[in-house]
Parts: sequence; C-alpha cells; structure tokens
Amino acid sequence: MYSQSQNSVECTPHRLARYGDYLSPEEWEREEHRCKLVEELHRGGPGEEMTFSELMDTLDLGDKYLVYERGMAGPLDQLGHETGTTGPFDQLANEIPSVCSVVSTKDRQKSKASLAEKDYVEGFKRVLDKLSTFSPNGLPPEHLPTRYMYKDCQNVALEPSDLKPDLVFSFVGTTVGHMKDVHLILEAKGSMKRKTAYEKNLGQLADYALELKTVQPMRKFVPVLFLFGCQLDLVVFTHGGYYWTDMGTALYEDENERGIFSTKARHTLQDLWFILTLPLCEFGQIINSLSMPRSAQLNTTTTPATLVPLRTSRGSDFQGIKEMYFKAHITGRSTYLFRASYEGKGVVFKLTWLRTNRLPEGAVYKVLEDGNVPNLPKIFASGILVKDFCGHRLEYLVVEYCGESIVDHIRSMRKNGALASNVAKKVKLCTRSVMHTLAAALRSNVLHRDVSPGNITTDGARVFVIDWGCAKLTALPSTSQAADMLSRWGFDSSGVVGKESEKDPFTGTQMYMSVPTLFKISMRGVFNEIESLFYVVLDSLSDRIRGRRSGDALGFALYSESNLAMVRIGILGDDQRYLNNFGVRLAGPSELKNILDAMRKFLFFEGDLYIGGRLQDFYERKVDSSVATRFMDQTTLNLLTETLAQQQAALMAQSMPSSPVDSTTPDPSTMAICSQPDPPRWQIPPTAIAASSGDGSGLVNRPLLSHADDSFELVMPIYGTTTTSLNRGSLERPINEQATSSANVPGLAVSIAEQSNPAAPTGGAGGLAPSDVLSRKRNPDEKMDDESTEEPSNKRRH
Repeated sequence: MYSQSQNSVECTPHRLARYGDYLSPEEWEREEHRCKLVEELHRGGPGEEMTFSELMDTLDLGDKYLVYERGMAGPLDQLGHETGTTGPFDQLANEIPSVCSVVSTKDRQKSKASLAEKDYVEGFKRVLDKLSTFSPNGLPPEHLPTRYMYKDCQNVALEPSDLKPDLVFSFVGTTVGHMKDVHLILEAKGSMKRKTAYEKNLGQLADYALELKTVQPMRKFVPVLFLFGCQLDLVVFTHGGYYWTDMGTALYEDENERGIFSTKARHTLQDLWFILTLPLCEFGQIINSLSMPRSAQLNTTTTPATLVPLRTSRGSDFQGIKEMYFKAHITGRSTYLFRASYEGKGVVFKLTWLRTNRLPEGAVYKVLEDGNVPNLPKIFASGILVKDFCGHRLEYLVVEYCGESIVDHIRSMRKNGALASNVAKKVKLCTRSVMHTLAAALRSNVLHRDVSPGNITTDGARVFVIDWGCAKLTALPSTSQAADMLSRWGFDSSGVVGKESEKDPFTGTQMYMSVPTLFKISMRGVFNEIESLFYVVLDSLSDRIRGRRSGDALGFALYSESNLAMVRIGILGDDQRYLNNFGVRLAGPSELKNILDAMRKFLFFEGDLYIGGRLQDFYERKVDSSVATRFMDQTTLNLLTETLAQQQAALMAQSMPSSPVDSTTPDPSTMAICSQPDPPRWQIPPTAIAASSGDGSGLVNRPLLSHADDSFELVMPIYGTTTTSLNRGSLERPINEQATSSANVPGLAVSIAEQSNPAAPTGGAGGLAPSDVLSRKRNPDEKMDDESTEEPSNKRRH
C-alpha cells in the first residue's frame, strides 16, 4: 500500500488543505482520529497488495475459491485452455447499464465529466440488483443465491457511531440500523488514481473496520469494498494488518465503453459473486452470527463444524450474556468482556484477540495456580477458538466476577462519608493483598505488567488482581508447565522469556506506568509493578477529575510518556507537596499518609538519597526493609527479598566468567537482575536549557518543583556549564543539598502551565521549545500501541 516511508504520504489532517477541503471542528476531529488509525496500520509496514486468489489463500479460502473458479470456467480445449465461449458472467456484463444511463433523466442528461460519487453508487446498485437475481448453471448449491442484501446509508448514521457508509450489506431478512447488523461495507469515491484514492481515504476505510471490530468480537477480519470511479478494490483489515486486491472494473461510464467493459468485467463480477455468497463463518466471522447470542456454547476447535459452534467442556450454557466492556484496536490486541451466568454463578466471559507470540492468559493463570499465588479470580473454563489467523489467536476465558475497581470503591467510600480510619483500612488491605500477589507471582517467574485500577478489584471483602493478559515469564517454566502450554495452547513458552522487545515496554496503562517504563527502559521488574500500585493508591485518594485535559493534578496530567516521567521525578522529590500534586488532600499525619510516605520512600529513596533522576536510565532499586512493612506484611517482605536474592544469585552464576577475574572486572554485586542496561534514551533539547538566575544563589535550598499561582516550575540541576544533556547524577542528590556556586550548577527551568507561553522560544534544528517539552497534553483517546489504554473505563468507545 502507500505509506509515508515509501511514497511520502503525509498522514495528518493538514494534507486535506491541498485538496481544497474545509473542515468543521467535528470533521477535523474525525480526520485526526483517522490519521492516527493510518499511523497505527503502518507501524508494522505498509499494507500488502495481493491478487484475488492470493488474498483468498491468506483468508483460508484458497481451496474453496479454486473449486469455485474451476466451476465458473468456460468450456476447455484438449490442453485445458478456455475455448473463448462466453460464460454466464460474460452474459451478465452485457446486461449492466452504464452509469450515465442510470443517473440521467428526461430533463437532465448526465455526461461522463459531470459524474459524482453518488452516481457511481447508483451505478453499483444496478450491478448488485443484477447479481441478486443471477442464477447461472453449474454453480455449487452454497453459492445460490447471494446471502446478503444491501442498504444505502449515505444519509443515515449507523448506531452507535456517526458513520455513514455508502452501502452496507447484511443477511437477507435483517433490518440494518446498527453496526452490529453490518457484515460488509462499500465506500465509493469519484474517479481518481489509486494512489490518490488511498492517500485520501485509507483512514476512512480503517474507521469503518474499527467500528465493526468494536461491536463484533467474533470477527477474524473486516472486508471493505472500495469503489473509486469504475475501479473496485477489496480491502481486508485483520488484527495483524491490512491487505488489498484489485478486483478490476465494476462499472463503465457511458455507452461507448460497453464493449470494453464486457471484456474486462467478467472476473470482477465472478469474484464479487464469490464473496457475496459466502456464509459468515467463512468470510470474516467464526460463527454465523454478527453479535454474541444471549446463550452460547463453547468449542475450542479452530474450525467449528456446526452453526452453533460454542460449546463448553462441561456441557453448560452461558445465559443472559450482556455486553460489559469492549476495547478494540485497528491492529493488535482487542478485548471483549461480557457479564453472564455460568452454572448458576455470576461470571465474566472474556474474548481476546492476541498475537500468537504472546503468552495465553489461561496459561498464565495455570502457572500462577501451580505457584499458589493468592487473590486471583476462579477460572471456570479457558481455551482457544482461533489458533492462528494472520499471526493472531482468539482465546476465551470464563472467570469469576470480582466486583468493582478498587479505585472506584475507595472513591465511593469517601464520597459517602466513610470515616478516614475505614478508608485507611481498605487502602491497607489493598496494598498488602496486591503486594502479596505480586511477590508470589514473582516467585513463579511471572510479571503482571499492567497494574492499574481496572485490574485491581474488590467485592467488598476481598481484593483481587485480575487481567493477566499482558503478563510475561521472567524464566522458563517447569517441564510440566511447558508441556501443558505446548499441548493445550500450542504455545512455545521459550518465546516469551528473556529481554523484552522495544514494543513491550508500552504494554500497560500509561497513567499508571512506572518512571522507567515511561522512559522506555526495556526491562521490567517487580519494582515497576509496585510503583504502578503506588499510583493506583494515589488515584483512589485523589480529588482530580479523571480524563480532564487541563486543570488536573499535575502527577496525573495528560502528557506524553517521557514528559510525564520527568514531571513525576520532579514531584516526588518534594516531601511537602508531592501529595497535593497528585490531587491528594490529607490533613496532618494519618495512617493513609504513613502508607503513602512509606511507598514513596521504598521506591524513590536509598536512605536519605533521592534516586528519582537515576530512573531515566536502567537502575536496580533495592528493598528497604525499614519502611516495607508499613504497606506489606512481613511474610510478603520475606518472600520478596528471598525471591530477588535467588534471581540475583542465578544471574550471577550465569554471568560468572570462566577465566580468572582481573582487576578491571566489575563487582558482581553491582549487576542488575536482568540483561545489560539500555543506553540513556532521554536528552534535553538544547533550546530547553535556560541559564540560572545569575544572582549568585544557584540552586541553594530550592526544591525540584516550585509553584506560582497556576504555573509550575520544574527545576532540574545540571552539572557543568557546556553540556546539553541531563546528567543523571545531578538528580541523585538530596533535595536540600547546598550548591557551591551558580557557575557550576546551572539549572533547567521549564514552565508547565495550562496555556503555552506565546513568548517561549521556538525550537531550532534538533530542538523544541520549552513549552513543547513538557506542556503538550495528551489526547485521552491517543493509544500508545495495540495493547495500551489511557484511562480504564467500563464503557465502549461510543
């Protein structure tokens, strides 16, 4: 397809000005969304062009298409070549009228030059009308007649979106009024070159595909017919990317072109007939239903043999299945949750499309169960519905319903006037329960990697840690566990052990990611999990308005990843005001403040030394037993300490050189519990460095974060007078350490305010203005990748 890298296609709304389009604010927002979809599509490379038969092979329809194509071939000679005798589709092509004749009236004759998009839609309708009554001899029974009817939706938005496709296809006999009823979409544009057509409209096609994926969890892929002028393409969006094929000429504009059209259109009509006569379970869905039935049966086979292919291993049905939460992406991971009743118990039925190289969530729960990890939901059933389709699988999970988010629960307690002591007890129960779970999971060599409010829940009495779909193994599982993964899940566990890839650090929820993860340090550990828990607890006690773009608590503001990390480094170095900067208002000493202070000291201090600045690069944090027992029990502390010591010893044993160690060999005690650290990734743009005040005071007794009205000044000390990059050591000093002089300790001052400073200097080559460094606020709908979310929600995108 046409991508930025290959053809310099600009995936931004600014390109629209080149085509003379003027957009309203709503249209502009829609175009921004579509441009992001195109960028997401092109992360793994541009779309792949295929022939129609190659595309059918990719969609597991190659054998079926081959039989169909042979049945449609005309009479053959002795060498197996067609004799040239006209076939049924040649006859059909001769019956199709020109576009001009379709849209012309007695009072108004349309010419080829005056044809508009809607005229091509009207012409294509005539093609579909001919196909709907088409019944040639020799076709297999399953291809008679077409299975779908079409509806013109150019002026009618389909719920729950505001999208208005030109034509939508659904099963014969259904009433199309909702995206759930749509199986296939056609979008028509005026005559133009293919490159231009995709440059301008790929985002719109992807928008349709995302909407169908969002409301139809059983989709393997979304087919979209793209008609530009008389040319028809088929674009297929899968969870791994998109493919497209040139189906050929579907229309002709005036009667002078009838002869040429009759010659060219045969294969176009033949291929179009093929896809319009396929059942749902073969062309995009895994079952012959566009939405989840109210009761279902589960079957773990990849290719269901019946029209009701969902059957449980225990022979019981799910009753009253109800939508709960959908999170779909144009590529990558998509998750769908349903409330249901299973054997008389309230459960959550979870469907997940996931890359085949990711650890199945059901397998993770089995490893955790073998390790006696506490505070997990009960698993009633799990399995795989689609083993591998374009590099992704569909797995299901039937899990115990575990109540509401811990953040929502604590906020509700506070709103309803609960005593501070009762809130403190609930927070203490949360931290101790989750810490025990994380420590026990680490003993089983599992990292959760998405500790966030939606994944810590409570039923009022117990606290659960759920959604282990982003988990990763830190070591090879036992032989029995590896054999179970291979036999039951078809999964090679060795593929998920070792150093994480560049994309993996962005697995999780940005607002609750640790500072190293936000800096894209590629190796995670249990301290990253604990830091995420710290932000979850802060959020539960915060008065911030969730999702606000401005005026929010600074520690939860919608910045980019590295900027949010820098802001938190500055905030957490301030003993007196760090809670206020997260929106937490506590009056005087209390049990809650004792817990929060202990977690902060555990994560960001070594003794009295603040280590926040070290976290921009790889750094091994150490367990501080003096404060740990204020938010975890002694048993958990012992388990955590012993497990980390064992992992350290194992790594040292693997890293010990076989030859004698010379004097230049690093001390093994300084080695981290992981592979070699990544090089520093963050540098301050030269234009962001401001000179110190020059008053001789330097940075004496200045906190890392100072306040003035509604603006905040983040001050990062930098050693040396000529360097333009952040010196990690400068952020390791105690906050109140005296500076010797302003000459050798200049400061970096960056203003963070709701409004950008118009007088701020603009960035030169290779640099950004200070307002760009830390003041850009993130769109709450912006995705970091296919597996990340901004703020957890129990509502669909619409």
